[in-house]
Amino acid sequence: MGFACDPCSIRKIKCHEGLPCQQCSAASLSCTYDRKRKKSGPKGPRKRTKEAIKQTQHQQSGKRTRQETTDSEPDVADAIATSSSLDQTRAHSKTCDPSNSRDGDRSNSPPSIVSPQPDDRVSLSSLTYYLNIYNSCLYVVWPIVDHQKLVQRLHQGDNKIAYALATSICSATIAQLQLPPDEHGNSSHSMAYEAEKTRLMLDYPKHQTVDALLTCFFLHAFYANTGKITKSTLLLREAIAHAHILGLHQDLFYTELDAETIQYHLRIAWVLFITDRAHSLQQDIPPTFKLSPTLPQLQSQHEPGPGSAFRSLCKLFQTFDDACPSGVSSKQIGLLGAISSQLQTRHPLPLCENEVQRADIVVTDSWLRVVLWKAAIPFVDANTDPFDQNLSVSFPASVAHDLLLRLTTLSSCALETHGPGMVATHLVHTGVP
Repeated sequence: MGFACDPCSIRKIKCHEGLPCQQCSAASLSCTYDRKRKKSGPKGPRKRTKEAIKQTQHQQSGKRTRQETTDSEPDVADAIATSSSLDQTRAHSKTCDPSNSRDGDRSNSPPSIVSPQPDDRVSLSSLTYYLNIYNSCLYVVWPIVDHQKLVQRLHQGDNKIAYALATSICSATIAQLQLPPDEHGNSSHSMAYEAEKTRLMLDYPKHQTVDALLTCFFLHAFYANTGKITKSTLLLREAIAHAHILGLHQDLFYTELDAETIQYHLRIAWVLFITDRAHSLQQDIPPTFKLSPTLPQLQSQHEPGPGSAFRSLCKLFQTFDDACPSGVSSKQIGLLGAISSQLQTRHPLPLCENEVQRADIVVTDSWLRVVLWKAAIPFVDANTDPFDQNLSVSFPASVAHDLLLRLTTLSSCALETHGPGMVATHLVHTGVP
């Protein structure tokens, strides 16, 4: 079959060919065949079509990657660009079993129905399930988020800030308690993936809010529990930077707040202070968060009187910080006397029924006593009292012996709630074989 002439091609009518063709003769047009003929058939996708194809393929690839369960545990920040892996962990211990959650049976069984979510986000039922576990088992350790208020915010449309905070809490909870992924494949890594991805979408550095601070803190807890120490350190520093910008470490911040709001922000400040000191001691880096001595008094939240375990823990770290401040030198007057006096103090178990809090106090007290001893030993010389048992080489052994005796009153589950190897880690720091 030949080509149509130029006028018929432009007029898009059938050409009977010939020179001139019938159509050109009838219309009194000059019949020519000068136009360059293009290749017939498909010409290839347009630029917009190519972009649409690539975008669709990228989205589908991301969906498949998130649903795959692997045995590897890569950095979640890298997984945002590639894939997020799902960890396989041991079953949750019975003391922190979801059936013990305060909110009853309605929200305590793993969700079995997947609700459609925007952008394939974690379902609200899954978030509620793990937030209830946080409230039942870990609120006594991190008393800084009201899970019911957070769930209410999640119900209020597409709240990305609340979603980032919720997924970060879930990631820390699953990692801390060594929970296995649920039936939808939600694990500590996939939750952290969602939190990190949402943080990037929100451009978090531009938002100096308590939610941004808490999201950083819980992601720090996740990375610390999964062995990503550098990443966890950076996130803790980011959380502290948010606290500094907000002014949580200064008494001026609390002057115009009501009593409930004051206590809420004080708990956040003290959790940061404790975490900063513990992380700095474990990783041998300088602490960066110091609280004003004139801050309002931290009050007990649940237990009556001054016997709150959380307050006891705060006091324990504050006493340690006073006895052995950062930047200490061998020339400091009264250093050994202050440390020896502090080492003589044996803190009783806090008057609370919660074993998790009691375990926290017992192990932390023993650990800090040995840390103080290590700080004092390099400064011991001929002028030191030779009969001071607190500065003798046998002191760590006596602390370890005392710790083991006190641990006999606690269940193993109370220790496991604080993360795998809690006691073993502290015993390593004491130098006890």
